[in-house]
Amino acid sequence: MIDIKKLLSSELRKVADKIDAGTCEMSVDEAMNIVNMLTHEPLSKEESCKFLNVSRATFDLHVSLGNIPKGRKRTGFKELVWYKDELQKCVERLKH
Repeated sequence: MIDIKKLLSSELRKVADKIDAGTCEMSVDEAMNIVNMLTHEPLSKEESCKFLNVSRATFDLHVSLGNIPKGRKRTGFKELVWYKDELQKCVERLKH
């Protein structure tokens, strides 16, 4: 059976080597898609609060105001999650 994590690691190393050598033919859009997939990291409420440097009450307030999206359920998990890249976009939007 194929170890998918080892396969992913090997493929990512090959792409990184090509990028470093200047021989990568990947388009900017393709590269951004990969970056987006890799940074779409689920965070618990506690981790989200730490990432944003806010209290749970402030976090809940921003969720209720719609500044931060509601948490999402994941199959097999009881706890809601927020995604790091989406939280970062909320921070950037609130700064402007």
